[in-house]
Amino acid sequence: MTAQLPVDDGGVGTVVARRLILADAAYQYTLAPVADAPVLVAELVPEEGATTRAVEYLRQGDTVARAVAVLDATDGARALVLPAEPLATWAGTGLDEAFTDHLRTALAAPGQAPDSGSTDEALAALGPVMLLRTHAGEQQPYTEVLMCTRIRAIGALFVRVAQFGHAADVGLGELVAAAFKHRTELEDFVRIEGNAYLGYEKDIEIEEKVTLVDDAPIWPLTKSMWTAVENGDFPGFVTDPGYELTRWHFVQYNFEVLAPDDEVGHFAFQERADGTYRLKMKKFAKDSLRRIETFRNGLEIPGADFEGYLAREFPGLSFRRLPGLRRTKFDINVQSVTTGHCFGIETDEVTLSDGSGRKMRQVETEYLETRRHDGMDGTSIDAELGRLTSLVEAHLAGLGIAANRGLYSKLSFLRDSSQPADR
Repeated sequence: MTAQLPVDDGGVGTVVARRLILADAAYQYTLAPVADAPVLVAELVPEEGATTRAVEYLRQGDTVARAVAVLDATDGARALVLPAEPLATWAGTGLDEAFTDHLRTALAAPGQAPDSGSTDEALAALGPVMLLRTHAGEQQPYTEVLMCTRIRAIGALFVRVAQFGHAADVGLGELVAAAFKHRTELEDFVRIEGNAYLGYEKDIEIEEKVTLVDDAPIWPLTKSMWTAVENGDFPGFVTDPGYELTRWHFVQYNFEVLAPDDEVGHFAFQERADGTYRLKMKKFAKDSLRRIETFRNGLEIPGADFEGYLAREFPGLSFRRLPGLRRTKFDINVQSVTTGHCFGIETDEVTLSDGSGRKMRQVETEYLETRRHDGMDGTSIDAELGRLTSLVEAHLAGLGIAANRGLYSKLSFLRDSSQPADR
């Protein structure tokens, strides 16, 4: 389901035309082009309003075409006969089979019988390459160019690389040809998945926390929020295709950094499955939206002598041991379609391992990174994070779950729960 967008009163009366370009992968990658592979333009359901998008996510049902055209070598466009029933054009791993059957006949030259062999070879070369979003209003029309950046069986993700103005009566072939001129912009951030993201504030954790007052189990809550995001009930956010939900469990040993004043914070040793430890180091004088966070990985600490390790590695710091804990965390990974920022909706349950059985449940909303795109803006992180947190609050309220929004940290919980530490 295409994500609903935040309300944009400035776009009243305007419509965004959306066109999916299915073409040879050679338009994006260094490949030998397949002979006679067509360029198909599928007109999708238009969108009300004037909101731009940094990213757009299309599932199979979102690719149903209202009209289909094929381009020729002279930038002309020939409309194809539509099937009797609306068909999806893309089915996750290839063109929809029913749509392919229709194309075999529709692509044949007038008066000629279809050549299924050559047609099938040409159609096999096609994939979702580009999505165009054309804004028509009182001002000069313009089109956003979004290139395909990820394909999964569940859908395809597109990211904006450019936008350009044009005449209101521009021909379809001319419009697509102009858009293709921008396909190389940001290309190695778009076509190489490992290059797709930028973290705006290195070694800084940015997160809000909603602490549950009620004794609500976190797995049903996570599934409820996940379903809400997938159903479009978190306007402007979509899940990260192929990485929608991640689940974690930690056994953690905690120390408060007491001095010097400019180094105070929270050190936590986390057990790893291979017998080593990960040291998470957070520096903050009080609970806040931003905290310095760094890590050391693969630590071998014989006998779990954490005090000895800290004394050797951090002789200038003073520590106090706090209770250990076990933490289970379920993360819903989402992206903002308007800003490209990626966030985690991270629901966790912490249980102290000091024998008290005391628990804390929270939903953390955390900035993770930003998908690289045309018009990136790091100054919008806080506002978009705050909007996401408000949606989480509203969802909890709708479920009748009492909660407190704030910045209450695990360190504050450990301080408030402090008993003789388990060793």
